[in-house]
Amino acid sequence: MTNQDLRTTFMNYLGALAERSVAKREEVLRTNVAEDVAFSNPGVNGRGLQSLLTHVARFQALYPGSCFRLNWHLEQHGQILAEWSQISSDGLEFLTAHSYARLNDEGRISHFAGFWGSLPKT
Repeated sequence: MTNQDLRTTFMNYLGALAERSVAKREEVLRTNVAEDVAFSNPGVNGRGLQSLLTHVARFQALYPGSCFRLNWHLEQHGQILAEWSQISSDGLEFLTAHSYARLNDEGRISHFAGFWGSLPKT
């Protein structure tokens, strides 16, 4: 896996979080995330693709129309560390955070951890 492949997989994951179409969101996540993925952030600690799909659906309901901008990233040995910003549906940046992801031998995200402070009130 090249660094470009790693970046693409990570960007696909961020894009899936912003995708409104349930079918497309699930397709992107199933293509880029391992079935046994472990994931965490300040509000969740989960395992398994189905659990992640449920989590992302809840997220999309809370922040419809938001998207993400990758500010910077570092890659090494199938791992990525990134800073990204979440942009609201009206174009305002309201959260900047950091994430770590590790890919498995198939090039899918097997571990994902997000780090940030308090989320804005919805």
